[in-house]
Amino acid sequence: MGSTDFYENDQITVERIEMIKKGIMEDSDNGPYNIYAARDDGTWMQMCFRWDMVLIDIICEPDHRYTYYNKKYEGQTDLELMEFDQDDVPRAAVCDDMLLAADIFEEWALHGKLYPTTWVDMAASPNIFDAYYGEKKSEDYYRLYLTGFGANKAKTIVFVKKYFRDSDFDQARKRTEKFPLLLCVAFESEVLPLEEQLQKIGADYKKEKISDDIYMKLYYANPQETLWHKLEAYLRL
Repeated sequence: MGSTDFYENDQITVERIEMIKKGIMEDSDNGPYNIYAARDDGTWMQMCFRWDMVLIDIICEPDHRYTYYNKKYEGQTDLELMEFDQDDVPRAAVCDDMLLAADIFEEWALHGKLYPTTWVDMAASPNIFDAYYGEKKSEDYYRLYLTGFGANKAKTIVFVKKYFRDSDFDQARKRTEKFPLLLCVAFESEVLPLEEQLQKIGADYKKEKISDDIYMKLYYANPQETLWHKLEAYLRL
């Protein structure tokens, strides 16, 4: 389908339901696409497809929001999260049976009822899906700076020119007269790719863990300043 389709109550006929069911079962591999269907009582369904899988929600505002729960993956909290419209969801929240998805749509669209399968009320707390996301690991802040040319001066100058977007190599060479050169201040996961580039060319560098207080002073003390002004100020901390 590769589209977003909206259906209001008067558009949801038996013939339309059969057409949508057929599309779900036969065209699911042409996604992603979304189906929204609203009933006169204020409830509505959303089905967000991702190729051969679908995230199904039935919203009964303001009290309930039911999400399909895939019992096949019950308890498997070590599985990778899946992206649906930029939201990461656990596999247990995803239906991978298109025949079942079609039946769920028909039962709700035709009769306004939840299909007899497993649902999670997302308005309830604690939520059953919470355990599937795992604990977020906190990251430390690091600064990374270039301390010398290392094994290959030419490669390091090329790196400096590209990294700082210098207009020519003379500008890059002048920059290297002022080692150490601060490259970035960020989470370690953001620093690592840059560190790998420096290792690849054999450049001399230093990575240093910094406190949250120093990071806050650098980025939030003077919000009107440019990033480069803040980086220069950081060297004096």
